[in-house]
This record gives sequence, C-alpha cells and structure tokens, in this order.
Amino acid sequence: MFSRISLEQWRAFVATVECGGYLQAAEHLFKSQSAVSHSVNRMEALLGQELFIIEGRKAVLTSLGQALLPQAKHLLGAAQKLEQLANQYQPGLLSELALAVDVLFPLELLQAGLQEFSATFENYRIRLYETALSGARELLEDGKVELAIASSLPAGYVHELLLNVRLVCVVGADHPLAASRGELGLADLHAHRQVVIRDSGTRYPQNSGWLGTSQRWTVSSLAAACTLVERGMGFAWLPEHAIIDALAAGRLHRLALEHQRQRDVPLYIGYPEALRHSPEVQLLVRVIGEHCQQCNSRALA
Repeated sequence: MFSRISLEQWRAFVATVECGGYLQAAEHLFKSQSAVSHSVNRMEALLGQELFIIEGRKAVLTSLGQALLPQAKHLLGAAQKLEQLANQYQPGLLSELALAVDVLFPLELLQAGLQEFSATFENYRIRLYETALSGARELLEDGKVELAIASSLPAGYVHELLLNVRLVCVVGADHPLAASRGELGLADLHAHRQVVIRDSGTRYPQNSGWLGTSQRWTVSSLAAACTLVERGMGFAWLPEHAIIDALAAGRLHRLALEHQRQRDVPLYIGYPEALRHSPEVQLLVRVIGEHCQQCNSRALA
C-alpha cells in the first residue's frame, strides 16, 4: 500500500503540516491548492484512514498523521540526500555518512571515533554538522543525517546514552563577578551580561540555561562563547571539559550559584530504525560509544 504513495504526495503531506494548511503549502510548493489537497486526499484513500481533520480553518493531524510525520520527513530528506550523492558521484568515493553532533559533545571523542571508523571504511565521505540544542533533532527528522548526537532526539528513533556533560557557570578572571565572595543569587546576576549559544534548530527553539538577565549576547558556536567569556564580556554556562585548561590557569572563574552549582546534560546517539542493521552506522555507533565508556571510566577513577 505504501509503495503506491509517491514522493510528491509525501511532500504535499509534510508541507501541509509545516505550513499550516493547504493554501500555504501550495504557495510553498508553487502548486495550486487543489493539487495539494488532491495529493493528500489520494494518500488518505490509499491508506484507508484520514491524515487530517479540519478544525475551523486549519488542518490538524490525526493520530495516524502524527505517527507518519517524522518518517515522512526522513524519507524526503533521504531522497534529497541520495540525489545529491548521485550528482556528486566520483569513482572511489562510493558513499557518504552524515552526522549531526551537538557542540557540547567532546571533540576529542568524536575525532577518535571517526578515525577508527575511517580505518575500516576509508573511502567514505563524512559530512559533519555542528549543532546546538534542537538542531541535531531537526536534521535527523528531516533525513539530512544518518546519525545524531544531542541531548534530545525525536521519538521513534533508536537511541542510546553516551555520557553526561557537566556544565559550569563561569566568568573571566577580570570580570566583576569573579571577585564575589559567597553564593550568588539570581538577583546578583541580573545586571550582568550572559553569553548563550543560539539554538541551531528552528522548529523547537530552546533557551536552555538562560537565567533571565537584562543583557544577553547570543553566539553560534562554543568557541565564540568561550572566547567572549574569557575576555570578560559576560558569564556563561560552558562544558567543563572544554574549559578545564582555562580554569586551571586561572583565566576563568567558577561562580558559586546558590540555586545550582552545575548542570549535567545527558547526550544520546540516535539513528533511524531502518539503519539498525547498517554495518557502517553500527560501526560508528559502537566506536563512539566505546570511547565514551572509556571517558566515563576515567572520570569515575
């Protein structure tokens, strides 16, 4: 039954959801409203169930539509990726593996895993997306990556815990807060600038860690956040593993917050169920997991 549903029909279905209705989807796809609604109606006829119900002037997903949406997005993304790979084909470069990795994940663990992977699959291309917050989730949902490492992954995908990343609130050594004695409350921080990393996703925007200060600078990378904080431009929650040398050298100073001294963020690795038996994906999952286990063991020791 599903094989009779075309990619164009799946595209009409997803666009109707993301754009909020048939008219908006038609404008997005440069088609007529009747063509989009016909595609969705044809899908419903093939499935024997409704994908949408109309509430007022808006099309709302049924339970079936909600269940199919994540895989539909992945299908369309995978088809686009396959077409790009075919267009870029070169002899000796047969395949590509794309992964989205949250900036909180330790770079040395990722490098070690990729190096071990490339020893077995040396002709594989690797496409790496550095993401923050919900960015990896969106890329995985949309089929643009086979693997994602993040604190939050979509339901319906295989995932396993890799490690917990500890975040600490810090300022530069010359920042006024560095001279504070005793515990600091939210009121003590309110007048100071906080540096936060922008959510690279667009559908599920998050403000994780923002303490509601009157001033906020938003950056797109962990490196930028670390540099600005070290230069005294504000305070930030940063991963301890990324700033351990700066802390040891005294360039950064931990803030003793009365409500929370540290935050532990779990990071998971996830991939579509369809790739559960892919040798390439399973090898990369295994080697990254092993390096994370070794890191956890060293931390416990």
